[in-house]
Amino acid sequence: MRVSELEPRNVVQVSRGESLRGAAKLLSDDDIGALLVMGATDLDGVFSERDLCRAVADGVDLDDAEVFDYMTAAPVTVDNSGYIGEAIAEMNEFGIRHVVVTEDGEPLGMISMRDIVALLGTRWPEL
Repeated sequence: MRVSELEPRNVVQVSRGESLRGAAKLLSDDDIGALLVMGATDLDGVFSERDLCRAVADGVDLDDAEVFDYMTAAPVTVDNSGYIGEAIAEMNEFGIRHVVVTEDGEPLGMISMRDIVALLGTRWPEL
């Protein structure tokens, strides 16, 4: 099965300079686990729940600290035409729960372990 068949979630973006509190509100409001961090023209990184937890553990002021300070730079990507198994392998290898789905190098969205588990739940008899 191809990544494109999973219908990755819409891109939810945040700027590098967004406060951690603002990013946390986006994660909560959209009920998602990660945000794409966009620079002027390109993808700079991913900001996830884990990144937020790391910041909280560090005791930073969530209104003063910026996403850039805690984001994961150089995020793992998979091409929209690739196989879901490749995405799962990448998640496993890097110990992550989100991968950025791209097409021609441009981010389309993300897929998460939640998406993979949902797929397994609907396709279980076939697997």
